Amino acid sequence: MKILVTGGAGYIGSHTCVELLAAGHDLVIVDNFSNSKPEALEAIRTIAGRDFAFIQADVRDRTAMEDAFSAHPVDAVIHFAGLKAVGESVEKPLEYYDNNLIGSLVLMETMAAHGVKRMVFSSSATVYGMHNPVPFREEYPTSATNPYGYTKVMIEQMLLDAAKADPAWSVVLL
Repeated sequence: MKILVTGGAGYIGSHTCVELLAAGHDLVIVDNFSNSKPEALEAIRTIAGRDFAFIQADVRDRTAMEDAFSAHPVDAVIHFAGLKAVGESVEKPLEYYDNNLIGSLVLMETMAAHGVKRMVFSSSATVYGMHNPVPFREEYPTSATNPYGYTKVMIEQMLLDAAKADPAWSVVLL
């Protein structure tokens, strides 16, 4: 399977990429290095002993995403890209809404335009807020308490709505 991984140079993304390559998948990594370093790519290559395609781009860049999907037809997407600091999200909420929501929307629209409707989305326990008992269960109501958590709730809802409107979508929320 050929998989596009957004945020693939980040901590969780890079570890996922190593495992995907070890399992024999072909990868296209998209990252703008806002939360990562280019050195992570060489580490992935070294550990996995395999190469992959890389595109330095922001998922909000519609042209870059269109070019990525046109140049590298993929079967599925794993979406890790996004701003991720709870405290910073309170200080800079509009940056979080712009980056996380618009980036995910552009990605989903580009996927749909290219017939790619399988996505694994890296969400967060922050979607459950502070009022649900721990450990969290998927059936608990979402009750985010900060802009970062709200973006994750909203992206989950965008994906669920897309899947409800078009059963061809297959979505996994992590």
